Amino acid sequence: MPCLDGDFIEKTGGHWSDVVLLFAVAAASAGQSAILAFLPTLVNGGLGALSAESHNVHIASLTATHPLAALLAAPLWGWLAERFDYRILLRAGLIVLAFAMAPVGIVSLQSLYLLRIFAGIATAAIVPLALLAATFAAKDRTEQATRFTWLTGFVFVGEIVGPLLAEGSSSVFPETPLLIVALAIALIFFGLCAVHLPARCAPCPDIHPRAAPPLSVTAILLAMALIGSAGLSSLHVNLLLTRAEAALSRETIALMLSLCGLGMLGAQLFHARTSWLVQHPRRLACLSLLLLAITLIVFPLHSGITVLGGVIVTAGWSAASIRLLTGFWVSGSGAPSSSKLGFQYAAASVGQAVAPVFFAVTAAQDRSLVLWSMAALLVLLLLALPLLWKPPLARATVTV
Repeated sequence: MPCLDGDFIEKTGGHWSDVVLLFAVAAASAGQSAILAFLPTLVNGGLGALSAESHNVHIASLTATHPLAALLAAPLWGWLAERFDYRILLRAGLIVLAFAMAPVGIVSLQSLYLLRIFAGIATAAIVPLALLAATFAAKDRTEQATRFTWLTGFVFVGEIVGPLLAEGSSSVFPETPLLIVALAIALIFFGLCAVHLPARCAPCPDIHPRAAPPLSVTAILLAMALIGSAGLSSLHVNLLLTRAEAALSRETIALMLSLCGLGMLGAQLFHARTSWLVQHPRRLACLSLLLLAITLIVFPLHSGITVLGGVIVTAGWSAASIRLLTGFWVSGSGAPSSSKLGFQYAAASVGQAVAPVFFAVTAAQDRSLVLWSMAALLVLLLLALPLLWKPPLARATVTV
């Protein structure tokens, strides 16, 4: 886990609340990634011997249940946060997530679906509301970008730590392999209760001087969030289905998921050291879309673990960049909006939910066509981006 550098500590004031928020978003993503490598085993334990087709359907469905619940809940959390104290909602999300993780392994398959739903609902509160807290705490647009970058970075720290922590937990508590993960999330909940989070503030003129972006820009940013998350989720579910067909071990899948998280974290470290997010958002978007499209094309053609690892790291970097950029720019320079952050999170969840369903009903020999179709959609977005997101808009919002 990376240490916060001196610049970040100086900009955030070194408050414990900033540190606990980082761990909160890491816990949210760890709650998702920790369980993935165990899904094939949990499905077998829940229903016994299954046909390969039924096994794959349950794996894909369980993978999709979490983001589908988040998709439905995120706009609702945003709506509630504009009418009630968002800090109460944020803390409630953490404790619900802890309770949803603890019993995994000792419940029926039907109950596992229910736990996945509660985990998705809780995660949909944690990440957008943590970003909202960062917006309230920021003094200017540059500091807001820094806070968004580090929070998004720790989302991907959770992606790395989740599978590894789950493997360690399963060796201590084999019947409840995610119990240590749940206990860690509960500790973060108590930490969040002990610190002071920023209250909802009036729009600061230094950060929010102009109106939100045109509908066309908002639409393409949400489309980028959707297709970008769908592409990465497609690679994840393909790893799980490959394991179900006895090609990859659980340990190898956990390693690949952690490598993906490493690529995601690397993206945040890159953006924390450069000004692309604020000064060159369209250039960053084009590069990220192109790299993700290439990984989707290469993935079905790989011939070894080394190539697979490189593809996964590159996909993680590009998908993380897309997620950070869309989260930061979807509200434009308008007032901080929990609803807009909720819709951006919902768009990303659509991609995570739809991709597994596609692969659940797709024959093994046709999966590469689905990946290549997603790559084609990414290329279309890449071509449309310069037409819809004009340089004058980028310059106008950057100068704030």
